[in-house]
Amino acid sequence: MRTRSKGLTSLVAVGAATVLVLSACGGGGSKNNDTPTSNAGYADCEKNPNTCNSGQTKPGGEYVFGLEQSFTSWNVNTEEGNTLVAAQAMSGLIPQVFKSDPGGQLQLNTDLLVSAELTNQNPQTVVYKIKPDAVWNDGTPIGIDDFTLAWKQNSGKKEHCTECAPASSSGWELIKSIVGSDGGKTVTLTFEDGKTYADWKGLYSTDGLYPAHLATKQGFDLNKPEGVNSAANWFSETVPTWSGGPLVIESFTKDQSLVLKKNDKWYGKVKPSLDKVVFKFIIDQGSVIPALKNKEITGMSPQPNAALVNGAAETPGVIYRIGHGYTWEHIDLNLKNKYLADAALRQAIFTAINVKSVIEKTYGVFDKQAKPLGSHNFFPGDPNYKDVVSSTGQGSGDIEKAKKILTDAGYKIEGGKLITKAGETVPAFRFRHTKGNQLRATTGELVQAALKNLGIDIKIEVTETLGKTLTTGDFDFIIFAWVGSPLFQGSAEQNWVTGGGGNYGNYSNSQVDDLNKQGAQALDPKKGADLLNQANEIMAKDAYVLPLVQKPTLTFTYSDYVNFRDNPTQWSPTYNIQEWGQKAA
Repeated sequence: MRTRSKGLTSLVAVGAATVLVLSACGGGGSKNNDTPTSNAGYADCEKNPNTCNSGQTKPGGEYVFGLEQSFTSWNVNTEEGNTLVAAQAMSGLIPQVFKSDPGGQLQLNTDLLVSAELTNQNPQTVVYKIKPDAVWNDGTPIGIDDFTLAWKQNSGKKEHCTECAPASSSGWELIKSIVGSDGGKTVTLTFEDGKTYADWKGLYSTDGLYPAHLATKQGFDLNKPEGVNSAANWFSETVPTWSGGPLVIESFTKDQSLVLKKNDKWYGKVKPSLDKVVFKFIIDQGSVIPALKNKEITGMSPQPNAALVNGAAETPGVIYRIGHGYTWEHIDLNLKNKYLADAALRQAIFTAINVKSVIEKTYGVFDKQAKPLGSHNFFPGDPNYKDVVSSTGQGSGDIEKAKKILTDAGYKIEGGKLITKAGETVPAFRFRHTKGNQLRATTGELVQAALKNLGIDIKIEVTETLGKTLTTGDFDFIIFAWVGSPLFQGSAEQNWVTGGGGNYGNYSNSQVDDLNKQGAQALDPKKGADLLNQANEIMAKDAYVLPLVQKPTLTFTYSDYVNFRDNPTQWSPTYNIQEWGQKAA
């Protein structure tokens, strides 16, 4: 499964106040060596990512989009709800201020807004002008109350919400006030004196707006922190009847499907031509290609493996594309485990894992560009990219070096078991991955074999609810992917700062905290990137997260549907869901 990152460090791969998003992957198969990266329908996506597979649509029909997992929260602003599948399912309902196009450029949502402008830098002030005809599907205007609710839920401050667990409070916690004017259609956001936030375009964009008036109708007092908390929980638990987008939910069958129809009150430029969009949950990736061949799904953008790539390429009438974007795979450790709280043990574990070997046996089977990733914040080719991992020896698979790290720290291996300096046997660790994900299962087996050399036992366990597993800390090791956006400064604060919404393994280093917070506030992007890289060097030595690879994307659809294309950011192919449709004759 993929998790969204409200920044580039992780959606949960492809950043400012963006939130990295969690992602889930599949596997199987080794055939593929000569499979091209795309076929005719998507051949021009490399040069024209925003317009490939464009076309006029005809009225009617439905599009069935496959989702890799179900989800446990309808509130994408929460830690648990911050998953790519939830964001995709809600993409036709939630109004957002900016979205990234497939080319990686943030675009103002001109359906919702007239403008969003930074009008002052001291104090930093942002003014949003909402279109007069932008309304929720019950006719209530979208306005100041909705913006205020999002701020209170995401700020991380007890004075705003007693127990909210936002996916990210980066940027939100710096806001001093939000004021409405022009009947609530102009929103002025003012930051605290002396505080700036570079990724302000990510606010209300990587998450979005929820209808405050419905929370009030439920009896929640949004002027009190307890009321905001109750509202956040209600939005998490309640299947939405509301919409501020082009679609509205018609029906939901848990773990099976979500059916959406046209929102009659949709105020945007492009009216959906499809009668329905159906999200079909396919947790076992071995079922994806049979579902495609049987036309049980129209298209999908799953995390790829060789079997999926070849299956899409071989299905008549299907166009497909392999791309690269903002998603990266990684292994995280839970530092609440008293044994993993020891940095020396973590360093030895990561040193024993051979990342090149992992890639060769997983993504490298079908993506010859795949190579070890050396940063937690940037990708190769980005001018800000700096490899902070290789120099530590982590990911090298050097067993002897790993053993020396342990010996120097007072550990010893006796009878095939690792013994601590205090004489305790290090117990087996739980390595968790998403169900149906063969590539991650393979990675787990490789990690298991490598760590056996250190006297460490690994038990591999699957999870069907990645968001919940992460937020409850129900793991020792876990492998997943972050999907991010063109914004990058705020995501590092989300994931690596003490108590951050994406810091699921409870990492804490005061130097890293300070540098990442400074990086998030630096209005000069180069300065911000330098600060993030300084923090990243320290974090890499602390051995909390081991980056594996920048993941490829896979997108496919039947060719008689147009305007469905890869978007490698956390907005994914559903970024333009209202434009999907059957190709006109």
